[in-house]
Amino acid sequence: MGRNAGFDEFVLVTARAVVADLAPDEAVVVDVVGQEFLRDPERLLSRDGSRPPVLGSGIGTVVTMVTPVALAVGASVYQHLLGKAGESLANGTVKLVRKVFRRDEGAADEVRRVVVERARELGRSADEANRIADTVIAELTRDDDAA
Repeated sequence: MGRNAGFDEFVLVTARAVVADLAPDEAVVVDVVGQEFLRDPERLLSRDGSRPPVLGSGIGTVVTMVTPVALAVGASVYQHLLGKAGESLANGTVKLVRKVFRRDEGAADEVRRVVVERARELGRSADEANRIADTVIAELTRDDDAA
């Protein structure tokens, strides 16, 4: 429905928890409203301008729903944490790539093939493509402390 299954699950689980704590009467609609949110968040959040959806009790009482807010908050938290995870991964990527490269016995041959093929596609000579591959492989085998 949404961006991916992990996103959908995180948003719905977070919204269920918020609704259970703040508006337990809405618990029965979280999944239905959640599916609508995952299909089109902007549509759900912008009904009648900036007014969030409301629940009527049948006796003239109208209450602003917590569920859309809980869903939107879940989506924002997911995006924030995903960004933080990406930053963390990026900071450790060079060391991780080198470690994976050193553990894989056939990695040098595979990397050489990829580098040479790509360099040739980009118009470099075979000699230059091989020199580029040598440099890339040397960089990947370099000690992590030298990075």
